[in-house]
Amino acid sequence: MKHTYNYTAFILLLTFIILTIPSIVTAQMFSIDEPQEQRQQRLGSMTVVGISWEMADFEYSGDSQEDFQRLNFSDSLVRFRLNSPGLDISLGMGGAFTGMDDHSYLNVTGRIFNNITILRRESFLLILPVQLTTDLKRVRLNDLDTDFQQSSLTFGSGLATDLKLSDRFSLKAHATPNYGFSFSQGSFFGGTLFRFDGRGMLFIHDLFGSRSLAIGYDFDYRSYNIDGDIFDYDYTSHSLTLGIGF
Repeated sequence: MKHTYNYTAFILLLTFIILTIPSIVTAQMFSIDEPQEQRQQRLGSMTVVGISWEMADFEYSGDSQEDFQRLNFSDSLVRFRLNSPGLDISLGMGGAFTGMDDHSYLNVTGRIFNNITILRRESFLLILPVQLTTDLKRVRLNDLDTDFQQSSLTFGSGLATDLKLSDRFSLKAHATPNYGFSFSQGSFFGGTLFRFDGRGMLFIHDLFGSRSLAIGYDFDYRSYNIDGDIFDYDYTSHSLTLGIGF
């Protein structure tokens, strides 16, 4: 079981690294070809590297598991984020180092997306994001041999906006429902996953030279409906993020 988990995580991480390369190259091209002032004023082009404090609830929604077998928790996690135009990657972790007494948590998420502009103004964009998300989530209760481990693939869309408040401040926000498939360990098909996530992020530009300070809030809700109901869980989290935008 451990080898299967490590192999899945390795494939996901390798895929995310490969997908990141075009974004990095594109960012470098912009930094060479465009004057600094134009880059700062470009809506929707900010890349953010940040860390989040995530307050998470994981609760069993089925009927067949006894209380002592359930992997429920309500604890704090830490999440590292890379958000760039067309690609979001995050790594969430929890354990004794985040204050979890009995559980351990690992989540790797990658999302590729294309933003379709609905309305464009000089200081405002209204966007229709079209996105594909892959995700690996693992929750383990230290006293039990069983754990929750699901890999998922979901498709979603919604609304997003970029707003330039002034020369020093801008705001980004999105809300997207997503639906797709969740795969149990060792199985081709496990069940379905509904996910709804949203984000609001405020940028204070030129605070660190040409870099910006990013302050964000993220909401994430996931409902797993897995065949047999042993792994039917709901996950809800609220995250506060500090990051650097460039």
